[in-house]
Amino acid sequence: MVGNLWQMRILFLNSIGSKKWGGGEKWMLMTAAGLQAKGHEVVIGCAPRSVICQNAMAKGLSVAPLSFKTDFDVPGFFRLLSVLKQERIEIVVCGQNKDTKIAAVAARLLGGVSVIARHGLQLIRKKWKYKFIFTKWIQGVITNSASIKSEYDGYGWFAQDFVKVIYNGYTAPENVTAFDFRSHFALSEDALVIVSTGRLAKQKGYEVLIEAAEMARDQCKNWVFFVAGRGKLEKKLKRKVKASHLSGYVHFLGFIADVVPYVKGADLFVLPSFYEGMPNSVMEAMGLGKCCVVSAVNGNNELIRNDREGLLIKPGDARALYEGIEKIADDPRAAKEMGLNALKRMSETFSEKQMIDGVEAFLKSKINA
Repeated sequence: MVGNLWQMRILFLNSIGSKKWGGGEKWMLMTAAGLQAKGHEVVIGCAPRSVICQNAMAKGLSVAPLSFKTDFDVPGFFRLLSVLKQERIEIVVCGQNKDTKIAAVAARLLGGVSVIARHGLQLIRKKWKYKFIFTKWIQGVITNSASIKSEYDGYGWFAQDFVKVIYNGYTAPENVTAFDFRSHFALSEDALVIVSTGRLAKQKGYEVLIEAAEMARDQCKNWVFFVAGRGKLEKKLKRKVKASHLSGYVHFLGFIADVVPYVKGADLFVLPSFYEGMPNSVMEAMGLGKCCVVSAVNGNNELIRNDREGLLIKPGDARALYEGIEKIADDPRAAKEMGLNALKRMSETFSEKQMIDGVEAFLKSKINA
């Protein structure tokens, strides 16, 4: 094996629903592929025919059929034991709380297997039901946000090096052709094209975006909003757009497998979330050199320094979102400079290589801990 004197055998375990796909799953496959490229043996444990399974195979990653319906999924537990033995797994990285609990018991039973939880959002509270497993039977937590580490450290449960902040990494693909919104939607050249990507869920604040669009319409702003994603609120949001007579101002693009060309084709990226972990959508926009207007929450505060890589606005405040967009629209030179700053920050602090190297070092330190 070239360039790697210590090969690890790693199971990335994620029993998320078969149709679900989000930032945590994207992180898992990116990290697994990066570690495999460095010479480590990697297996993805997930539900057969799930989105994560299909995407893992498309990346050339080995897949094991593993998923758990509950914390006490006995058949799933014995399948996990079998995979751990057959693949001679040394360390398990878990995406869901139920994965962590079941893997912890299996590792305890087998011996010689370390378990790491990966938390893109705060997944445990200061309750006794979490304390035992997280302090006795697992070896560490990887999080992508200093705010989550600070919260967990405040529990008083963990040693200083137990919770490790490893920022998500992103490297923009080369030679991306920008989607031409103006020709596809017959927009004027002076229209401001605003793009947002993410699940159509309450967390993402799209009702706030619609309210800001209504303010823009009332002020005769030539702004057009495009939202890429699907989710539970899709019908409700579309009804709100129709009732507000905003059909020419807010467009829902549906699920798009590769949003990068759409983000590159935008003049501005926005994300009015109520809370976030470390949002991949914002990282993608920054990695494409886009100025961003996002809520001042969690990981956004660590990605963007206000007025340097973009604007941070009060969450849940449509007026603040409107005024943030207006500020950018009125000063194209500042918007361009913020986009360039965003691109530089991604390469210096949030590169994919930094993330993979950080995860590799942390996992090595926890094997047989």
